[in-house]
Parts: sequence; structure tokens; C-alpha cells
Amino acid sequence: AGAQPPARARGGMTLAVPPGERAHIRVFAINRATADMAQLLKRHPIPDVARDLLSAPHLDTASAEIFPLSDLAGVGLTEYLSEGYTVDDATLSPDRQKLDALEGYVLLLFSDSFAGLPAALSIGPSLTLIGTYSEARPDMRARPLSSDAATLYSGQLAQDAPRANRGMGSVIVLAALVIALLVWWMLS
Repeated sequence: AGAQPPARARGGMTLAVPPGERAHIRVFAINRATADMAQLLKRHPIPDVARDLLSAPHLDTASAEIFPLSDLAGVGLTEYLSEGYTVDDATLSPDRQKLDALEGYVLLLFSDSFAGLPAALSIGPSLTLIGTYSEARPDMRARPLSSDAATLYSGQLAQDAPRANRGMGSVIVLAALVIALLVWWMLS
């Protein structure tokens, strides 16, 4: 399910991000009034609001998502993470009730915000970390090819084409030239 619990810091918690982290999504509940968040997002772009909420001006939050959970009516946050980001159902299962009971706005923060570097974020009272979830990653290892066509030097090269086809272009050109000369001779 989630990562190790974050350490408590003065006035909040410290969230440690390991170096080289890939394909993780951190879900935060935003502890601000819905109307205040709506106004804030009208005045400022999401990446700026995300950096402000995280008190991390150095983060690249271009991929962060902030949205009201009312946008997911009929779907729910668990389903959104499962279908939209291929987070395994077994990973979400322990937090399903908590995720689907959230109200107001949420912040989704992705691993790419850290660019593979370690980080320590001091999370203030505006955010509550709900959980950190891993996206399923397909097996990208190449399987060896077993076809005879995949064997090195097994294909037929153009220079090995039958000799009968090689001179066909010149025969056509010669025939066209003869026809043109005949037509010219008959018209003159």
C-alpha cells in the first residue's frame, strides 16, 4: 500500500523521497475550504498552487493534479487511480474507504516532480498525506526472437534477385523508343 509513515516535523510532517523514485503517486487531502480553493485555482495555475501547498518552490510540479473530488462523482478516487494510473487494486484496497470518503480538493503529486533526486518535504497543516501508491509498470524486457527470419544474414538481398528481372527495365525503355520512332516516321 503506502510507503513508510512520514516523520512528524515541527508544525507538520516531513516526507522523505528516496533517490531514483519512479512511478509513485502521493495523494494529499487539501485542508482548505472548497470555495477558497476554487478561487485560488482561478487566480493561479495548478503547478504554482501545488508548490505553495507543499512549501517547495524548487519542485517541478507541472504534472501535479489538483481537483475537487466532486469532479469524480460516480467514479470515486480509488477507481480514478486504478483506471487512470494503473495503480493495482490490491495496493489501493487497504485505503479504499479512506480514499473514497474524502471530500473537497485533493492534490496528486507524481515522482517526476523530484527528477530522481532525494527530497525531504515539510508538509504543513494545509495538506494531509493519504497515501503513496505505485503505478503498475509493464514488463519491457525484450524476449528473444525465435523465427528463422530473425536469424542474422538469413534474408535475400536485392542483388541476389533472379537475372531475368534485371534487364526488364531496359527492354521496356527500348520498346518505347522503337514505338516513338515508328510513330514519328509515319507522321513525317
